[in-house]
Amino acid sequence: MPAPQIVFDIGMHEGWDAEFYLKKGFRVVAVEASRQFLDGVQGRLADAIADRRLIIVNKAIAAQSGGTIAFFVRNDKDGWSSIHRGVAERDGVASTATEVETITVGDLIAEFGVPHFVKCDIEGADELVVEQIGREARKPRFISVEAEPHGDKVIDLLATAGYSRFQIVNQGHLRLFTPPRPAREGVYVAQRFHGKMSGLFGEELRADLWAGEREIRRRLALWQNLAAGRIDPVRKLLFKKYGKWTRRTWLIDTGWIDIHARLDA
Repeated sequence: MPAPQIVFDIGMHEGWDAEFYLKKGFRVVAVEASRQFLDGVQGRLADAIADRRLIIVNKAIAAQSGGTIAFFVRNDKDGWSSIHRGVAERDGVASTATEVETITVGDLIAEFGVPHFVKCDIEGADELVVEQIGREARKPRFISVEAEPHGDKVIDLLATAGYSRFQIVNQGHLRLFTPPRPAREGVYVAQRFHGKMSGLFGEELRADLWAGEREIRRRLALWQNLAAGRIDPVRKLLFKKYGKWTRRTWLIDTGWIDIHARLDA
């Protein structure tokens, strides 16, 4: 029986994505610099940790491995955190600084192998992950990256790294999506997604919604204009209704977005 494919969950937070990937039969390497939620995840997913199906790396992605870096954890129940103080405190909530050990994506790949899929959501440092993946000779087939506030830069980096097909998924409307049956990634899981999850990935995204670089930039610009209120209310309402009906969630002005990318080698 072949070994399970690996998923990197970079920015584990409360571990809901990691749990979903485990249920689907993947082996998960989860990176989380904050210790705020580790006890809860380690208790909830203790069996997977004991079996080494889940490996938690309590470090921050940085330019170099083996050092330490200041890491800022918001002083609230959500605990959003970042290596950038301004990102951690962007809503006016104070943060507490701690020193955490650092690691690079290259070192993760050297230790655990090339993942099938990388989920990246590390509050302001996502571009660093894509840059590091771009320097690897062997890359994950699929990657998703939180696209705010620099979606165009994320697309630049993904395209430079060799990714050629893209999708935008609005994280604020994951309830519109359910896992396909039969499964196209791993095994079928009857999962309902919530706001602390990243949703479907890889082959389970809609095949007809993958787009090239030019089209994904057009979709991104449209979503940015909708979210910023630069489109008149009637057109915005029509876009929203059509977006929900067809699951083209970049047409919905509320929420926040991830950009998914695929290698076509």
